[in-house]
Amino acid sequence: MTSSIAVAALALAVSAAEPANLAFSEYFRTGSARLEPSAKLLALDGKRVRITGFMARMEEAPVGAFYLASRPVVCDEGGAGTGDLPPDAVLVVVPWAAGLEIPFLAGPLEVMGVLRLGAPTLSDGAPARIRIVLDSPTAKSEGGKVP
Repeated sequence: MTSSIAVAALALAVSAAEPANLAFSEYFRTGSARLEPSAKLLALDGKRVRITGFMARMEEAPVGAFYLASRPVVCDEGGAGTGDLPPDAVLVVVPWAAGLEIPFLAGPLEVMGVLRLGAPTLSDGAPARIRIVLDSPTAKSEGGKVP
């Protein structure tokens, strides 16, 4: 009896740690003439999420971060800044790469981290209303080393 309670408690702890799945199609309310955040997006603010998308290829990529979009995107910065990004693009902040340029990766990417909403800007003045602060890399079983 005690072991089944312990197993149930462990299962609850594991499921609580699992990030919520978020799709780009769930960002905004449907039927509105303006882009307004959906109830799901607002409810997930400050919580861990998982989303799959494509890294935007940018002429001038943000430092220590990258943009993830629902489809492959190439941005020519020529005066438009992030204007070529689709409205659902999310800034993915990579805390352990602060000050570094993140190399472009082609193909679908799954990211997990804490969703942050609001209107802060990047150091270059670009807006970042929807952000995901990436989870830290997990230790590998081989000696507990982080890649």
